[in-house]
Amino acid sequence: MDWYEPDTRWNLYAKSREDFVNKFVVEGKFHNNVPEDIVKSFETVTYLLAHSYYHWPMFDEAMSKATLIMELVIKFKAKALNISLELPPNKKGVIYKKRLVDVIDEVFEIKYLKFLYVEFDRARNLRNIKMHPEKHSFMGALGMAHANAQLIVNVTNLLFSEKQILENITSINDNLKEQLSIFKNGIFVLEYNDTKILIVNIQYSKYLEEISNKLLMLYIDPIFSNTKEVFIDKKYPEPLIISLNSFNIENGVLNGIDLNNKPVKIYKTDKPENIKRWYQYANEIQSIDQKYIQTFIQINSSPALWQMEKIIYENCWN
Repeated sequence: MDWYEPDTRWNLYAKSREDFVNKFVVEGKFHNNVPEDIVKSFETVTYLLAHSYYHWPMFDEAMSKATLIMELVIKFKAKALNISLELPPNKKGVIYKKRLVDVIDEVFEIKYLKFLYVEFDRARNLRNIKMHPEKHSFMGALGMAHANAQLIVNVTNLLFSEKQILENITSINDNLKEQLSIFKNGIFVLEYNDTKILIVNIQYSKYLEEISNKLLMLYIDPIFSNTKEVFIDKKYPEPLIISLNSFNIENGVLNGIDLNNKPVKIYKTDKPENIKRWYQYANEIQSIDQKYIQTFIQINSSPALWQMEKIIYENCWN
């Protein structure tokens, strides 16, 4: 009987059971507005993740269960919004259920929920893949079930947040798009972790809040010192994500405090040596085949999004 023997395939990813739990087991951290049925359903996801330590394929089953929960989530939200799950009776008086995709569209037609559609759609696409597989296979750790579980926790909590909070998030994100546009395609200094980094772009920003926490995440494009190694040799660094729990943008300068209570500052630089490095970097980029640039963007942006979900999961929910 080997039911309680660790699956040796995890040796590639974790040094011990405790290390495995820290890296791959996701608990359902939900606020009080999330329906109890959803909370209970997610407990099974956590157990499947935990017990996959003894049987690798259960990790995939955890993702299957997690993506099924999204159907439950959207139906509960629709009911809360008084959106019917059924079509009007036809001529014969027969009542049919609406297609799930139509219910989803009705929910996200609501203005203060629109910003969540992209994240929800990521989870829905995962559900479609799991429900309609092309072949029987096990992805294990590569399937990112733990990251998908964090995404689902985040989306669920946000969907069931108070209307006022969601309206604030929508409004602030809209304002930030304009405010942060000054940090697009130029040469800037990022003061962070007691060092200064030259950056060329704030590629993406995401602001969230809940009752007691506010969080602004910035996905930043730095100037690489080893440009050809990064793009051609594919020695890709970790995405540069800065997370702030307070911030202010004034007179072309962003000041903030990060999650470790350390100051962060971003501002434009006109120092000749920085301008020179910017032009040099631009020439280096132009000399590289675009296929390498596009590959880097695709590969770097995916972990950036997952990293943001992890930050949200760890810092926004009790």
